[in-house]
Amino acid sequence: MTASLSAADLLTIVRLEFVSAGRLRWVRLLSAAFALLSVAAAYAAGATSELAGPDGFARTTMTLVPVVLVLVPLSALVLGISGQATEPGSEAFLFTQTVSRSTIVLGRWLGEVAALGGAIVAGLGAGAIVVTFMNGADGLAQYACFVAASVVLGVIFLSLAAVIAAATERRTVALGVGVFTWFFFVLLYDGAVLSLAGWMTGSAGGRLLFGSVFGNPADLVRVVTLSVAGTPNVLGAAGDAWIRFLGGPALAFAAATTGLAAWIVAPLAAATHLIARRDL
Repeated sequence: MTASLSAADLLTIVRLEFVSAGRLRWVRLLSAAFALLSVAAAYAAGATSELAGPDGFARTTMTLVPVVLVLVPLSALVLGISGQATEPGSEAFLFTQTVSRSTIVLGRWLGEVAALGGAIVAGLGAGAIVVTFMNGADGLAQYACFVAASVVLGVIFLSLAAVIAAATERRTVALGVGVFTWFFFVLLYDGAVLSLAGWMTGSAGGRLLFGSVFGNPADLVRVVTLSVAGTPNVLGAAGDAWIRFLGGPALAFAAATTGLAAWIVAPLAAATHLIARRDL
């Protein structure tokens, strides 16, 4: 009997992975941490007393963006690699069933997306409840865009985790590569690009900086989030120049959306290709 991709098999694996991820204590603690941080950010930004209307949500969003850009990628990489990585011979029973390897990878990924996405929405939603209760729902739609962007960031790094797990034979090695991936995109990338742009003359450095946003999903989510959910002109002249560089607001939004979709699909496709060639 040949392996096949069926909805029933896929949903079964999604459910099993979701339950397995949901049982991890640190995932539940992550949701609680986001809840505490979002509530604290709302108070720190003055969203519960000093500010009224959409400014409360915008200030809360800008306070939370740096925290989300650090915690979400790291959490996604650890969760994804822990769920997807295999040791030689450890999962022979699963991979010898009449279910395609691509179904297993996709099902695990979807289960992890549901678990991590639920933790992010539940945690960040606590801040929205506090601000809404204190000052009303003006600006809630923009805050919802920020929460959605945070989930998308987690989905991207879950895709990267899947390809890392598929490309390495041992879980410990995969976790090491995952930590370096987090370090590269979250901490190292921007400094390296700025240094390279500083060596370039004329407008080439500026074009490099504008284009480099698409080379880092964390940067892309940051720009999109602050453009949509932040205060007006929060990105200043640099943001206006980036939009002009891409041909206007509509084209900039389309390019950013396409870039985020590519960061999700490309690593996941690479993961299914690599796992199909692995000797498990």
